Amino acid sequence: MITSPGDGVLLLGPVELRWAGAPVTLPRRQQRLLLGVLALSPNRVVPLQRLTEVFWPDQPPQGARRQIQVLVSRLRSLLTGVSASTGAPASTGAAVSEVRLRGAGSGYELCIDPMTVDAHRFAVLKHRAGASADDEEKSALLRQALDLWRGPALDEAAVGAARETLCVRLEEARREAIEEHAEASLRLGRHRQILGALAEEVAADPLRERLAGLLMLALYRSGRVSEALDVFERSRARLTGDLGLDVGPALVRLRQDIVCGDPRLGRRSGAPDAAGRPGDLEGEGLVMLGLGRIRFTQDRFTESVAAYEEARRAFQRLGDRRHLASAMSGLGTVRAEGGWFAEGEAHLTEALSIFTALGDVAGKAHATYMLGFVARERGDDELALWLLGRALAAYRKVGYRRGAALLQRSIGLVHRARGEYPRAAARTRASRRLFAALADPHGVAYADQSLAKILIRVGDLAQAEQALQASLHTFAGKGDRFGRALLLRTLGELRLEQGATAEARGALSASLALWDTLELPLWRARTLAVLARLEHRYGEAGHADAARRESSAIFSRIGSRESG
Repeated sequence: MITSPGDGVLLLGPVELRWAGAPVTLPRRQQRLLLGVLALSPNRVVPLQRLTEVFWPDQPPQGARRQIQVLVSRLRSLLTGVSASTGAPASTGAAVSEVRLRGAGSGYELCIDPMTVDAHRFAVLKHRAGASADDEEKSALLRQALDLWRGPALDEAAVGAARETLCVRLEEARREAIEEHAEASLRLGRHRQILGALAEEVAADPLRERLAGLLMLALYRSGRVSEALDVFERSRARLTGDLGLDVGPALVRLRQDIVCGDPRLGRRSGAPDAAGRPGDLEGEGLVMLGLGRIRFTQDRFTESVAAYEEARRAFQRLGDRRHLASAMSGLGTVRAEGGWFAEGEAHLTEALSIFTALGDVAGKAHATYMLGFVARERGDDELALWLLGRALAAYRKVGYRRGAALLQRSIGLVHRARGEYPRAAARTRASRRLFAALADPHGVAYADQSLAKILIRVGDLAQAEQALQASLHTFAGKGDRFGRALLLRTLGELRLEQGATAEARGALSASLALWDTLELPLWRARTLAVLARLEHRYGEAGHADAARRESSAIFSRIGSRESG
């Protein structure tokens, strides 16, 4: 029985079924996918042919019909079993809705109140907002609709072609709702309040000109003209570089109006710092928080730190502890991954304290994970394993499978550093399986790089070569400079063991150049240590000593595990 407002089928994020106030375990991805497909068409028969096309878009296997029948049978048993074990309390007066899965002709139908499916509630709220002539009501309805989203539609269920088939319209409707909410907010004079959300959306989808224009207008009205023009230039560069297209006339005209200060754009605020109102300060903080995350994903560490610092100051002044903790966690993450362990540990410890007080399990898990990262990098393996184990348990508790995949890899790195190669390999392969199940090739590439290091240590050079070649293409395609530099260093180690001196030196030199560009001295030092081994092995004692001295000085200054 569905007996509480939070119950139902959740599709706007990871697929979930909540029943009597608690989540119901759907252990297999195909179970979640089947529930998602049926719930997208509540009370309507979904033909077997449609299900076959979703599950096997290229070519259905022999016995496809039987496989679907088995999946349906198991899902029906799960729904029936949960229904039999729960019931609506007679005294609560809560609305009760049954969920049944039945066969109908040549297909299957999920019998359910559509309003208990979050995708349907989203569509209803969006439609009501579109029919409203009142911007306050429109903004409130769209905010309710957008708050239903917990991540990409049918996340961890629909992958590959199935994602294209099922999720494109939902994701497009979400982007439309974001744009419509932003337009209503701009008409209401709330340009500062929407800056953070718009900045994140434009960063995620820089080719969408309507979004870029809304961000430009919000920035202009906030007195940030140069940043508004910078959004235009970035959009133009991406459109030209990615698609070979010119910017549309509407965006060109908006840029010209901003340059000229056209009064039709609305009243322009003074400089942000001069305003000083709580709403303004919150908007500034949210923008900087979003910018810190974006710059970190772009491997622009110095800019990420600067943005997070601004966000931290804003939320400290506001007394906003939840967002302050996010800023501190972001700062700690960037500092830790950059090799500034003392600063990173201090920021992460403060974030962990706040997240714990607020009962934020996910925030606490991330801070614990990164503190485990710091302990590992410093060589305190026992503390690292304890912290990483706690973070893994927390991620499993909240059902965050990507976090669990990251933790498995990180625990594997501790075992590798201790020379416990079978344990390291088992953890790394578990990480790879999780990333593969999530259809995350980027995560798979990092797992492959870690596995290659283990294989090199145990002398399985052929398997290491295979793992590295697969991940090299992924990092290059993603534009991940950190990942590429890491992989080139590992490739240099492999070539060294294979006796390919020139290729090893070339890979290590390319890795060093990337670390210098990223301004990450710890990772430069680790690459220099490999280069020193190469030079020593092939009789270049002077070069080997120079590389060893420089790397040792960096290790000692940073306090990494190699300094001992």
